[in-house]
Amino acid sequence: MKKQDLTLHQISEHNGLGPDGRILMAVNGKIFDVTRGKRFYGPGGPYGVFAGKDASRGLATFSVGPEAIKDECDDLSDLTLEQMDSVREWELQFMEKYDYIGKLLRPGEAPSEYSEDEDDQSMAPPTTKSKSA
Repeated sequence: MKKQDLTLHQISEHNGLGPDGRILMAVNGKIFDVTRGKRFYGPGGPYGVFAGKDASRGLATFSVGPEAIKDECDDLSDLTLEQMDSVREWELQFMEKYDYIGKLLRPGEAPSEYSEDEDDQSMAPPTTKSKSA
């Protein structure tokens, strides 16, 4: 998939049920193509609730219930430091395992422009490492 920034509404169209079967998920503001993990993230999978969604809250709180998913941008400001560390750990795992697609856009935010070289490399941008207590 071409590198691009998308809104929450746009990633919701990629929940594994569309004609191409693609599954996108957002983690900590980054969008990943998790299609190759459809056994886990696809319809009927143990984490299928996250397909086409921002999974950050659910991953941080270890929840796959409806409270883990928001239909609007979630700033995660009510999460504890431990929960935010968990989100960052998940983000690192996703960066190692899945293709980075782009940034999750908040309402009114303009998308970045990616070059064809960036599309070919499918590399995620660097993240900040959390400090251990």
